[in-house]
Amino acid sequence: MRSVRACLRILAAATAVVLLAPISPARAAPPEGAITYVGTDANIYYCDAQCPQPKCITCKAAAIHVRRDDAPYHPVVQLVDAVPDQGAAPDTDEYGWPTFSPDGKRIAYTAEAHKQADSSFAVWVYDLAHSRPSLIFESRTDRIVYVAWTPDGQHLSFLLAEPRGLSLVLAEVKESTPVRIITTGFPLYFDWDARSDEVALHTLALDSDRTEQVALMSLTPTSQNIVKVLSSGRTPFKNPAWSPDGKHLAYIANYHAESNIVVADADASHPRSVVSLPVGENSFVWAPDSAHLAYATAITPQDPTYSGIKLVDIATTNSKWVTKNAVSAFFFAPDSRHLAYIGVPEEKPYYSWSVVDLKTGADKALTNFVTTPDEATAYRYFDQLAVSHTIWSPDSSAFVYAGVRLVGSPDKALPFAPPPSAWIVPIDGSAPHEVSNAILAFFSPAK
Repeated sequence: MRSVRACLRILAAATAVVLLAPISPARAAPPEGAITYVGTDANIYYCDAQCPQPKCITCKAAAIHVRRDDAPYHPVVQLVDAVPDQGAAPDTDEYGWPTFSPDGKRIAYTAEAHKQADSSFAVWVYDLAHSRPSLIFESRTDRIVYVAWTPDGQHLSFLLAEPRGLSLVLAEVKESTPVRIITTGFPLYFDWDARSDEVALHTLALDSDRTEQVALMSLTPTSQNIVKVLSSGRTPFKNPAWSPDGKHLAYIANYHAESNIVVADADASHPRSVVSLPVGENSFVWAPDSAHLAYATAITPQDPTYSGIKLVDIATTNSKWVTKNAVSAFFFAPDSRHLAYIGVPEEKPYYSWSVVDLKTGADKALTNFVTTPDEATAYRYFDQLAVSHTIWSPDSSAFVYAGVRLVGSPDKALPFAPPPSAWIVPIDGSAPHEVSNAILAFFSPAK
Protein backbone atom coordinates (compact mmCIF):
# COMPACT_ATOMS: atom_id res chain seq x y z
CA MET A 1 0.00 0.00 0.00
CA ARG A 2 1.19 3.51 -0.76
CA SER A 3 0.57 4.63 2.84
CA VAL A 4 3.09 2.03 4.05
CA ARG A 5 5.63 3.19 1.47
CA ALA A 6 5.07 6.77 2.53
CA CYS A 7 6.12 5.87 6.07
CA LEU A 8 9.46 4.72 4.71
CA ARG A 9 10.10 8.20 3.40
CA ILE A 10 10.10 9.70 6.90
CA LEU A 11 13.44 10.00 8.61
CA ALA A 12 12.09 8.37 11.77
CA ALA A 13 12.08 5.14 9.78
CA ALA A 14 15.00 5.81 7.45
CA THR A 15 18.53 7.14 7.55
CA ALA A 16 21.36 7.56 5.07
CA VAL A 17 24.98 6.81 4.22
CA VAL A 18 27.29 9.64 3.19
CA LEU A 19 28.93 9.41 -0.21
CA LEU A 20 31.56 11.92 -1.25
CA ALA A 21 31.19 13.64 -4.60
CA PRO A 22 33.00 16.59 -6.17
CA ILE A 23 31.59 20.02 -5.49
CA SER A 24 28.87 20.93 -7.95
CA PRO A 25 29.33 23.92 -10.28
CA ALA A 26 29.17 27.36 -8.70
CA ARG A 27 25.80 28.26 -7.28
CA ALA A 28 23.71 31.16 -8.47
CA ALA A 29 23.46 34.33 -6.38
CA PRO A 30 21.88 33.58 -2.99
CA PRO A 31 18.14 34.19 -2.71
CA GLU A 32 16.69 37.10 -0.82
CA GLY A 33 15.23 36.79 2.66
CA ALA A 34 16.11 34.88 5.80
CA ILE A 35 15.38 31.42 7.12
CA THR A 36 14.52 29.99 10.50
CA TYR A 37 14.94 26.33 11.32
CA VAL A 38 14.77 23.81 14.14
CA GLY A 39 18.15 22.19 14.64
CA THR A 40 18.67 18.55 15.44
CA ASP A 41 19.41 19.76 18.97
CA ALA A 42 15.77 21.01 19.17
CA ASN A 43 16.83 24.69 19.27
CA ILE A 44 15.60 27.48 16.97
CA TYR A 45 18.10 29.11 14.59
CA TYR A 46 18.00 32.15 12.32
CA CYS A 47 20.19 33.37 9.45
CA ASP A 48 20.08 35.05 6.07
CA ALA A 49 19.91 32.89 2.96
CA GLN A 50 23.71 32.64 2.70
CA CYS A 51 23.79 31.52 6.33
CA PRO A 52 27.54 31.71 7.07
CA GLN A 53 26.86 31.88 10.83
CA PRO A 54 23.42 30.70 11.99
CA LYS A 55 22.32 32.37 15.22
CA CYS A 56 20.74 30.21 17.91
CA ILE A 57 17.88 32.19 19.45
CA THR A 58 16.92 29.60 22.09
CA CYS A 59 20.32 28.36 23.28
CA LYS A 60 21.10 28.97 26.95
CA ALA A 61 24.03 31.27 26.23
CA ALA A 62 23.04 34.50 24.48
CA ALA A 63 23.87 35.11 20.81
CA ILE A 64 25.40 31.71 20.12
CA HIS A 65 26.57 31.32 16.54
CA VAL A 66 27.27 28.05 14.79
CA ARG A 67 30.24 28.13 12.44
CA ARG A 68 30.06 25.82 9.44
CA ASP A 69 33.28 25.02 7.58
CA ASP A 70 32.86 24.19 3.90
CA ALA A 71 34.53 20.89 3.14
CA PRO A 72 36.36 20.27 -0.14
CA TYR A 73 33.63 17.82 -1.05
CA HIS A 74 29.88 18.24 -1.08
CA PRO A 75 28.13 15.41 0.83
CA VAL A 76 25.23 13.63 -0.78
CA VAL A 77 23.40 10.65 0.63
CA GLN A 78 21.53 7.47 -0.07
CA LEU A 79 18.69 5.83 1.80
CA VAL A 80 19.11 3.37 4.71
CA ASP A 81 17.05 1.37 7.15
CA ALA A 82 16.90 2.81 10.68
CA VAL A 83 17.81 5.84 12.76
CA PRO A 84 20.20 5.21 15.66
CA ASP A 85 18.44 5.42 19.01
CA GLN A 86 19.61 8.69 20.52
CA GLY A 87 17.67 8.25 23.74
CA ALA A 88 15.89 10.98 25.71
CA ALA A 89 17.54 13.21 28.26
CA PRO A 90 15.89 13.21 31.70
CA ASP A 91 15.58 17.02 31.59
CA THR A 92 14.92 18.49 28.16
CA ASP A 93 13.97 21.77 26.53
CA GLU A 94 12.58 21.44 23.02
CA TYR A 95 11.52 24.19 20.63
CA GLY A 96 9.45 23.99 17.48
CA TRP A 97 7.27 25.47 14.75
CA PRO A 98 9.09 28.78 14.24
CA THR A 99 7.15 31.31 12.17
CA PHE A 100 8.14 34.79 11.05
CA SER A 101 5.90 37.78 11.72
CA PRO A 102 4.36 39.30 8.56
CA ASP A 103 7.12 41.94 8.45
CA GLY A 104 9.87 39.36 9.04
CA LYS A 105 11.19 41.15 12.15
CA ARG A 106 10.13 38.65 14.81
CA ILE A 107 9.93 34.88 15.14
CA ALA A 108 7.27 33.08 17.18
CA TYR A 109 7.92 29.52 18.32
CA THR A 110 6.74 26.87 20.74
CA ALA A 111 8.67 25.55 23.74
CA GLU A 112 8.39 22.37 25.79
CA ALA A 113 10.27 21.91 29.05
CA HIS A 114 10.36 18.48 30.69
CA LYS A 115 12.10 18.30 34.04
CA GLN A 116 11.58 15.05 35.91
CA ALA A 117 7.86 14.97 36.78
CA ASP A 118 7.11 18.55 35.69
CA SER A 119 6.36 19.82 32.21
CA SER A 120 5.51 23.19 30.72
CA PHE A 121 4.39 24.32 27.28
CA ALA A 122 4.83 27.85 26.02
CA VAL A 123 4.72 30.29 23.14
CA TRP A 124 7.61 32.74 22.77
CA VAL A 125 8.37 35.63 20.42
CA TYR A 126 11.93 36.64 19.57
CA ASP A 127 12.64 40.22 18.46
CA LEU A 128 15.44 39.94 15.88
CA ALA A 129 16.51 43.60 16.02
CA HIS A 130 16.96 43.61 19.80
CA SER A 131 17.86 39.91 20.33
CA ARG A 132 15.13 39.72 22.96
CA PRO A 133 12.73 36.82 23.68
CA SER A 134 9.30 37.43 25.22
CA LEU A 135 7.09 34.84 26.89
CA ILE A 136 3.57 35.18 25.48
CA PHE A 137 1.80 32.15 26.96
CA GLU A 138 2.56 29.21 29.23
CA SER A 139 0.60 26.12 30.29
CA ARG A 140 1.48 23.29 32.66
CA THR A 141 -0.88 20.82 31.01
CA ASP A 142 -1.72 21.65 27.37
CA ARG A 143 0.71 21.27 24.48
CA ILE A 144 0.81 23.87 21.68
CA VAL A 145 0.53 22.18 18.30
CA TYR A 146 0.43 25.13 15.85
CA VAL A 147 1.19 28.86 15.89
CA ALA A 148 0.08 31.55 13.40
CA TRP A 149 0.43 35.34 13.38
CA THR A 150 -2.60 37.47 12.64
CA PRO A 151 -2.10 39.56 9.49
CA ASP A 152 -1.71 42.78 11.50
CA GLY A 153 1.30 41.32 13.33
CA GLN A 154 -0.15 42.37 16.70
CA HIS A 155 -1.48 38.99 17.86
CA LEU A 156 -0.64 35.32 17.80
CA SER A 157 -3.17 32.55 17.44
CA PHE A 158 -2.34 28.99 18.41
CA LEU A 159 -3.94 25.62 19.00
CA LEU A 160 -3.86 23.99 22.42
CA ALA A 161 -4.12 20.20 22.54
CA GLU A 162 -6.52 19.59 25.42
CA PRO A 163 -7.88 16.24 26.65
CA ARG A 164 -11.16 16.62 24.72
CA GLY A 165 -9.85 18.29 21.58
CA LEU A 166 -8.30 21.55 20.39
CA SER A 167 -8.78 25.13 21.52
CA LEU A 168 -8.01 28.13 19.34
CA VAL A 169 -6.35 30.79 21.50
CA LEU A 170 -5.64 34.44 20.66
CA ALA A 171 -2.88 36.35 22.47
CA GLU A 172 -1.59 39.88 22.14
CA VAL A 173 2.15 39.94 21.45
CA LYS A 174 3.01 41.34 24.86
CA GLU A 175 4.30 39.67 27.98
CA SER A 176 1.90 38.92 30.85
CA THR A 177 -1.31 39.81 29.04
CA PRO A 178 -4.48 37.69 29.22
CA VAL A 179 -5.21 35.28 26.38
CA ARG A 180 -8.56 34.61 24.79
CA ILE A 181 -10.14 31.28 23.84
CA ILE A 182 -11.88 31.70 20.48
CA THR A 183 -13.45 28.27 20.02
CA THR A 184 -12.93 24.56 20.64
CA GLY A 185 -13.35 21.54 18.41
CA PHE A 186 -11.61 18.65 16.74
CA PRO A 187 -10.37 18.92 14.10
CA LEU A 188 -9.98 22.72 14.00
CA TYR A 189 -8.74 24.75 11.03
CA PHE A 190 -8.78 28.53 10.65
CA ASP A 191 -7.64 31.66 8.81
CA TRP A 192 -7.73 35.36 9.77
CA ASP A 193 -8.96 38.14 7.51
CA ALA A 194 -6.72 41.06 6.58
CA ARG A 195 -8.06 43.25 9.40
CA SER A 196 -7.56 40.46 11.94
CA ASP A 197 -11.08 40.96 13.32
CA GLU A 198 -12.75 38.00 11.60
CA VAL A 199 -11.75 34.36 11.51
CA ALA A 200 -12.96 31.66 9.14
CA LEU A 201 -13.35 28.32 10.93
CA HIS A 202 -13.77 24.71 9.90
CA THR A 203 -14.36 22.48 12.87
CA LEU A 204 -16.32 19.67 14.43
CA ALA A 205 -17.95 20.88 17.63
CA LEU A 206 -17.28 19.00 20.86
CA ASP A 207 -20.90 19.25 22.03
CA SER A 208 -23.35 16.36 22.00
CA ASP A 209 -24.50 17.17 18.45
CA ARG A 210 -20.96 16.86 17.04
CA THR A 211 -21.83 19.32 14.28
CA GLU A 212 -19.23 19.90 11.55
CA GLN A 213 -19.40 23.31 9.95
CA VAL A 214 -17.56 26.05 8.11
CA ALA A 215 -18.38 29.41 9.69
CA LEU A 216 -17.33 33.04 9.88
CA MET A 217 -16.73 34.52 13.33
CA SER A 218 -16.47 38.23 14.10
CA LEU A 219 -14.44 39.54 17.04
CA THR A 220 -14.42 42.79 18.96
CA PRO A 221 -12.32 43.58 22.05
CA THR A 222 -15.18 42.36 24.26
CA SER A 223 -17.16 39.83 22.21
CA GLN A 224 -17.03 37.15 19.55
CA ASN A 225 -19.94 35.78 17.53
CA ILE A 226 -20.61 33.44 14.64
CA VAL A 227 -21.99 35.80 12.01
CA LYS A 228 -22.53 33.30 9.22
CA VAL A 229 -22.53 29.52 8.77
CA LEU A 230 -21.12 28.78 5.33
CA SER A 231 -21.53 25.01 5.25
CA SER A 232 -22.86 22.30 7.57
CA GLY A 233 -22.26 18.58 7.55
CA ARG A 234 -19.35 16.43 6.41
CA THR A 235 -16.90 18.56 4.42
CA PRO A 236 -13.79 16.68 3.20
CA PHE A 237 -11.11 19.36 3.42
CA LYS A 238 -9.06 21.28 5.98
CA ASN A 239 -8.92 25.06 6.15
CA PRO A 240 -10.97 27.85 4.60
CA ALA A 241 -8.75 30.72 3.43
CA TRP A 242 -8.98 34.34 2.41
CA SER A 243 -7.26 35.36 -0.82
CA PRO A 244 -3.96 37.20 -0.28
CA ASP A 245 -5.55 40.47 -1.47
CA GLY A 246 -8.32 40.03 1.11
CA LYS A 247 -11.13 40.28 -1.46
CA HIS A 248 -12.36 36.69 -1.47
CA LEU A 249 -12.91 33.77 0.89
CA ALA A 250 -12.57 30.19 -0.39
CA TYR A 251 -13.87 27.02 1.26
CA ILE A 252 -15.31 23.64 0.31
CA ALA A 253 -19.01 22.92 0.72
CA ASN A 254 -21.38 20.09 -0.10
CA TYR A 255 -24.05 20.89 -2.69
CA HIS A 256 -26.49 18.02 -3.30
CA ALA A 257 -23.97 15.45 -1.97
CA GLU A 258 -21.23 16.87 -4.20
CA SER A 259 -18.15 18.70 -2.93
CA ASN A 260 -17.37 22.06 -4.49
CA ILE A 261 -14.73 24.72 -4.03
CA VAL A 262 -16.71 27.85 -3.28
CA VAL A 263 -15.35 31.39 -3.68
CA ALA A 264 -17.28 34.20 -1.97
CA ASP A 265 -16.72 37.87 -1.32
CA ALA A 266 -14.59 38.70 1.71
CA ASP A 267 -17.70 38.90 3.94
CA ALA A 268 -18.82 35.47 2.63
CA SER A 269 -21.59 37.02 0.50
CA HIS A 270 -22.25 36.01 -3.13
CA PRO A 271 -20.81 32.49 -2.91
CA ARG A 272 -20.31 30.63 -6.18
CA SER A 273 -18.94 27.22 -7.05
CA VAL A 274 -15.77 27.33 -9.13
CA VAL A 275 -14.87 23.62 -9.07
CA SER A 276 -16.80 20.38 -8.69
CA LEU A 277 -14.55 17.90 -6.88
CA PRO A 278 -14.25 14.12 -7.04
CA VAL A 279 -14.96 12.03 -3.98
CA GLY A 280 -12.08 12.12 -1.50
CA GLU A 281 -10.14 14.40 0.86
CA ASN A 282 -9.41 17.76 -0.76
CA SER A 283 -6.84 20.52 -0.31
CA PHE A 284 -6.38 23.89 -1.95
CA VAL A 285 -4.07 26.90 -1.66
CA TRP A 286 -4.39 30.42 -3.03
CA ALA A 287 -1.89 31.78 -5.51
CA PRO A 288 -0.35 35.05 -4.26
CA ASP A 289 -1.94 36.84 -7.24
CA SER A 290 -5.36 36.00 -5.72
CA ALA A 291 -6.59 35.03 -9.19
CA HIS A 292 -5.98 31.28 -9.00
CA LEU A 293 -6.32 28.31 -6.68
CA ALA A 294 -4.30 25.10 -6.85
CA TYR A 295 -6.26 22.08 -5.65
CA ALA A 296 -5.96 18.32 -5.36
CA THR A 297 -7.88 15.28 -4.13
CA ALA A 298 -6.67 12.29 -2.13
CA ILE A 299 -8.93 9.39 -3.03
CA THR A 300 -8.02 7.27 0.01
CA PRO A 301 -8.43 9.20 3.30
CA GLN A 302 -5.96 6.96 5.15
CA ASP A 303 -3.27 7.75 2.55
CA PRO A 304 -2.67 11.51 2.15
CA THR A 305 -1.37 11.17 -1.40
CA TYR A 306 -3.04 13.40 -3.98
CA SER A 307 -3.84 12.31 -7.52
CA GLY A 308 -2.15 15.21 -9.28
CA ILE A 309 -2.72 18.97 -8.98
CA LYS A 310 -5.05 21.26 -10.90
CA LEU A 311 -5.13 25.05 -11.22
CA VAL A 312 -8.40 26.98 -11.46
CA ASP A 313 -8.89 30.56 -12.62
CA ILE A 314 -11.50 31.90 -10.20
CA ALA A 315 -12.83 34.45 -12.72
CA THR A 316 -13.46 32.01 -15.59
CA THR A 317 -13.68 28.80 -13.47
CA ASN A 318 -11.47 27.10 -16.09
CA SER A 319 -9.21 24.40 -14.67
CA LYS A 320 -6.07 22.80 -16.07
CA TRP A 321 -3.65 20.14 -14.91
CA VAL A 322 -0.42 21.27 -13.25
CA THR A 323 0.80 17.70 -12.88
CA LYS A 324 -0.80 14.26 -12.96
CA ASN A 325 1.92 12.81 -10.75
CA ALA A 326 1.11 11.52 -7.27
CA VAL A 327 1.97 14.30 -4.81
CA SER A 328 2.11 14.83 -1.07
CA ALA A 329 2.01 18.65 -0.84
CA PHE A 330 2.38 21.78 -3.00
CA PHE A 331 3.50 25.38 -2.45
CA PHE A 332 3.08 28.57 -4.52
CA ALA A 333 6.07 30.85 -5.03
CA PRO A 334 5.49 34.55 -4.22
CA ASP A 335 5.59 35.36 -7.96
CA SER A 336 2.55 33.06 -8.55
CA ARG A 337 4.38 31.68 -11.59
CA HIS A 338 6.02 28.70 -9.93
CA LEU A 339 4.57 25.85 -7.90
CA ALA A 340 6.83 23.49 -5.96
CA TYR A 341 5.42 20.06 -5.19
CA ILE A 342 6.53 16.95 -3.35
CA GLY A 343 6.26 13.91 -5.57
CA VAL A 344 5.54 10.40 -4.31
CA PRO A 345 7.45 8.09 -6.67
CA GLU A 346 5.77 4.72 -7.17
CA GLU A 347 7.48 1.87 -5.31
CA LYS A 348 10.31 4.14 -4.12
CA PRO A 349 11.19 4.74 -0.44
CA TYR A 350 11.69 8.50 -0.77
CA TYR A 351 10.05 11.74 -1.88
CA SER A 352 11.05 14.08 -4.71
CA TRP A 353 11.00 17.87 -5.19
CA SER A 354 9.81 19.36 -8.48
CA VAL A 355 8.89 22.87 -9.63
CA VAL A 356 6.38 23.70 -12.35
CA ASP A 357 6.55 26.93 -14.36
CA LEU A 358 2.82 27.69 -14.57
CA LYS A 359 3.33 30.01 -17.54
CA THR A 360 5.13 27.51 -19.78
CA GLY A 361 4.04 24.25 -18.16
CA ALA A 362 7.66 23.11 -17.78
CA ASP A 363 8.03 20.61 -14.94
CA LYS A 364 11.56 20.41 -13.51
CA ALA A 365 12.67 17.62 -11.15
CA LEU A 366 15.16 19.02 -8.62
CA THR A 367 16.11 16.47 -5.95
CA ASN A 368 15.12 13.32 -4.10
CA PHE A 369 15.03 13.28 -0.33
CA VAL A 370 13.95 11.58 2.88
CA THR A 371 11.93 13.79 5.20
CA THR A 372 11.88 14.23 8.98
CA PRO A 373 8.88 13.62 11.25
CA ASP A 374 8.42 17.39 11.78
CA GLU A 375 8.57 18.15 8.06
CA ALA A 376 6.21 15.24 7.38
CA THR A 377 3.67 16.85 9.73
CA ALA A 378 4.07 20.18 7.93
CA TYR A 379 3.45 18.46 4.59
CA ARG A 380 0.38 16.64 5.94
CA TYR A 381 -1.15 20.02 6.88
CA PHE A 382 0.46 22.14 4.17
CA ASP A 383 -2.79 23.93 3.28
CA GLN A 384 -3.21 25.15 6.87
CA LEU A 385 0.46 26.13 7.10
CA ALA A 386 0.15 28.05 3.82
CA VAL A 387 -1.55 30.86 5.77
CA SER A 388 1.26 31.07 8.36
CA HIS A 389 4.54 29.67 7.01
CA THR A 390 6.39 29.65 3.69
CA ILE A 391 9.15 27.50 2.23
CA TRP A 392 9.82 30.02 -0.58
CA SER A 393 12.34 32.86 -0.66
CA PRO A 394 10.72 36.30 -1.13
CA ASP A 395 12.22 36.62 -4.63
CA SER A 396 10.84 33.20 -5.73
CA SER A 397 14.33 31.99 -6.68
CA ALA A 398 14.62 29.15 -4.15
CA PHE A 399 12.87 27.18 -1.44
CA VAL A 400 14.02 25.52 1.77
CA TYR A 401 13.34 22.11 3.30
CA ALA A 402 14.82 19.90 6.01
CA GLY A 403 15.71 16.29 5.40
CA VAL A 404 18.30 13.94 3.97
CA ARG A 405 19.22 14.71 0.37
CA LEU A 406 19.65 11.63 -1.81
CA VAL A 407 21.89 10.89 -4.74
CA GLY A 408 20.17 9.12 -7.60
CA SER A 409 17.07 6.97 -7.17
CA PRO A 410 17.86 4.16 -4.71
CA ASP A 411 15.46 1.24 -4.56
CA LYS A 412 16.29 0.08 -1.06
CA ALA A 413 17.79 1.20 2.20
CA LEU A 414 21.45 1.17 3.15
CA PRO A 415 22.92 0.91 6.64
CA PHE A 416 24.45 4.24 7.82
CA ALA A 417 23.18 7.75 8.50
CA PRO A 418 24.16 11.41 8.73
CA PRO A 419 21.75 13.80 10.46
CA PRO A 420 19.17 15.64 8.36
CA SER A 421 19.98 19.17 7.18
CA ALA A 422 18.24 22.31 6.00
CA TRP A 423 18.73 22.69 2.25
CA ILE A 424 18.16 25.82 0.17
CA VAL A 425 17.22 24.67 -3.33
CA PRO A 426 17.51 27.12 -6.26
CA ILE A 427 14.82 26.48 -8.86
CA ASP A 428 17.20 27.14 -11.76
CA GLY A 429 18.68 23.68 -11.20
CA SER A 430 21.96 24.82 -9.67
CA ALA A 431 23.38 23.05 -6.64
CA PRO A 432 21.36 23.07 -3.41
CA HIS A 433 23.05 24.79 -0.48
CA GLU A 434 23.36 22.85 2.78
CA VAL A 435 22.74 25.21 5.72
CA SER A 436 23.10 23.15 8.90
CA ASN A 437 21.67 20.13 10.69
CA ALA A 438 17.91 20.66 10.92
CA ILE A 439 14.55 18.92 11.22
CA LEU A 440 12.22 21.74 10.09
CA ALA A 441 12.86 24.94 8.07
CA PHE A 442 11.01 27.97 6.68
CA PHE A 443 11.75 31.20 4.81
CA SER A 444 10.81 34.70 5.87
CA PRO A 445 7.82 36.27 4.07
CA ALA A 446 9.56 39.65 3.72
CA LYS A 447 12.87 40.72 2.19
